[in-house]
Amino acid sequence: MKKFIILLIIFSFLGLLLTGCATMTETERGAVGGAAVGGLIGALVAKDKLLGAAVGAFAGAIAGAVIGNYYDKQVASRAEAANRYEYRAREEKLEIEDSTVRPQDVTSGATVDASVQYTILTPDERQNIKITEIRTLVNGRERIELARREVVRTQGSHLSTMKFTMPKDIDKGDYTLITSVSDGTRTRTAKNAMRIV
Repeated sequence: MKKFIILLIIFSFLGLLLTGCATMTETERGAVGGAAVGGLIGALVAKDKLLGAAVGAFAGAIAGAVIGNYYDKQVASRAEAANRYEYRAREEKLEIEDSTVRPQDVTSGATVDASVQYTILTPDERQNIKITEIRTLVNGRERIELARREVVRTQGSHLSTMKFTMPKDIDKGDYTLITSVSDGTRTRTAKNAMRIV
């Protein structure tokens, strides 16, 4: 009974982390989700339930973090970004600073890294901002939405990298990867040329 209560507390805590923290990155959510699943499986199959749960949670956290399709990194604090833009805290600011796609020439079924770096600032230094990121692949004939996600960001400059697999049935030719970033009021877009060969 004691082991059951300990396991219940562990998994309740992991569940709260997974659903309750809006500021977690996709990688962090993957790690917490992997830990929860790994811990549960470990507890079910191991003779020593506590050891099984601990080992399973650790292995699951690593797997969950690696499997995630996004890599997020804050590259400048609010103070650093405000200094760079000479921001005077009069209005909200959203700016895309850079975007890349690698490789630019790609075959169907290949893996692609698409990155966008942007800065968000508001007059209230403590405010976090909900951001919607949309990545869409377009050419003259078709429009494929690759990903749409909402994240809550602290103020400053952020690098968001998405790894995706090019659809196997996509036609060869020239495409544009359009990345849009929106805070609900302002939307900024970046375009990167690609070629399916």
